[in-house]
Amino acid sequence: MAAFQMPRLSRWLLLFLALPLVRGCEPPDCDRPDCGTCGNACCNMQYVFGTVSPVDLYSRLSQSLSAGGPDQHYQFIGGADFRPHHFATQFMLQGQHTTLVNRYNDTLYFNIYNAPDASFGTIVQCFSISQMTGTLCDQGQNYKNIAALIKAMGIPFYQNTLRGCATLPMP
Repeated sequence: MAAFQMPRLSRWLLLFLALPLVRGCEPPDCDRPDCGTCGNACCNMQYVFGTVSPVDLYSRLSQSLSAGGPDQHYQFIGGADFRPHHFATQFMLQGQHTTLVNRYNDTLYFNIYNAPDASFGTIVQCFSISQMTGTLCDQGQNYKNIAALIKAMGIPFYQNTLRGCATLPMP
């Protein structure tokens, strides 16, 4: 008995329809993948804002998260004001992002403080990690979670990669 042969056109159509299920990150900003740097896929970035105070940056980030962020898939989880304790960190925030494809959840953390040299303004350290256990490679999603939120504020910044989300393509 002959084996079932799927018509060539049907195979290509099936592949085309399944492609969004495989791809995890929707461009732009998917060019910084991580493959398990933190035991799971993650991204740790530092942004320097020369023209914004920590109070203003905290307000903008928390409002953006609360409003759903630039793609309406962000969520504000909580925040803390450390100014009364006289720590270097003035504010911390936690958020969540649900990916557009496959609906995966990633957790975001923000640590906001004044730059050591006041003329440099405010620094925010951002961290995003995939919540799904065993997320080895994120196809750039954790970087995108951070970059989309930061860029949407429309404030000039300098960025520095601290951990994960490589700037070079992974082998």
